[in-house]
Amino acid sequence: MNRLPSLTGLRFPCAAAVFLVHAWLFTEIFTDQDIADAALLLGPLGMTGVSCFFLISGFVLAWSARPGDTPARFWRRRAARIYPNHVVVWAVTLAVLTLTGAAATGEAREGPVPVLPALTNLFLVNTWIPTRDYNAGVNIVTWSLAAEIFCYALLPFILPLLRRVPAHRLWAAAALALAAIWTVPLISLQFQGPPIAEADNVPQWQFWISYMLPAARLPEFVLGALCALLLRAGRRPPLGVPAATASIALCLVPGLALLPFPFIPAAITAAPLALLVLAAAAADLDGHRTWLRHRALVYLGERSFALYLVHWPVILTINQLIIAPGHPLPTALAVTALYAACALAAAWLLHRTVEIPLYRRLATPRHRPRGCRQSPACPAASGTAPRCVAASPE
Repeated sequence: MNRLPSLTGLRFPCAAAVFLVHAWLFTEIFTDQDIADAALLLGPLGMTGVSCFFLISGFVLAWSARPGDTPARFWRRRAARIYPNHVVVWAVTLAVLTLTGAAATGEAREGPVPVLPALTNLFLVNTWIPTRDYNAGVNIVTWSLAAEIFCYALLPFILPLLRRVPAHRLWAAAALALAAIWTVPLISLQFQGPPIAEADNVPQWQFWISYMLPAARLPEFVLGALCALLLRAGRRPPLGVPAATASIALCLVPGLALLPFPFIPAAITAAPLALLVLAAAAADLDGHRTWLRHRALVYLGERSFALYLVHWPVILTINQLIIAPGHPLPTALAVTALYAACALAAAWLLHRTVEIPLYRRLATPRHRPRGCRQSPACPAASGTAPRCVAASPE
């Protein structure tokens, strides 16, 4: 049983925001410059979606952690969740780039696909290298997986420390995590470098430190984990889901007008996103209905990881083999619908044929507790608990 369906449903709007950013901003799909300029406003929404992913991951993994679990078992389950999908999509994308002569960003490429960036992307260490060639790698969206893996590597050591925080000091600990999130852009502003056109000519080092550097995303992950501990301690958020959702816009709009780029990826929306995650999870625990737990959203949210991985390769393939970018608005919207339909179909196929069966095969220890008839979703079958209990949504 899915205990936190609203958090699962929340994943899809986050993935959809990232999809629209890549479909409309990375492809130059609009011939009308005014429409193209208006579409630039989607950029911060996509970054907000990515930030929400880090918060949700920290929350769910802290919420579902079981006593007696070991780091090795935890890392095995995380690897089983991440790598099968990633490796399959990486291989297919590499084949597309090789056959079409395109670069990972969709531009024309001179020569073969660079070997070292491709390999670092395969092993998800490319985001540690502050250059565009490595950050983009083969599948450009997987930079965030490198950051997630860094967070996974540290969680077994961080979570015991967070659990030692007294319940009455958890809000203060969350405030410290929020302060760390705001410290990242302040640090990044001390660095310069050549500008990145795709990020409105933001200096390369500022972009990398504030957006892509795995260590810079750890505070969001920790904030999500602290939200889970707050809920475990019986604390409830001050806002409900509708108000928390509105607070994101109330912070994002003035933040975009008043603050430089490094504050956009996480800082200005971290607090309202944390409130939204708390509100959604609290509503589920209290049995309250939310728009996030609509059946369609939960269904799509369960496939959001696959959608996140495949959507850019699908867009790239369509643009290289079928439809060139640059269209009037009606045609551009039709092309966007084609992108979405193909990406959803590819995500369904990946989720059904790779993600689910290989997770069941790879995440389950060979020796299971006697007397427990485990399903692959049972934590006892994954080494997280000595008996069968409901599965977590992560």
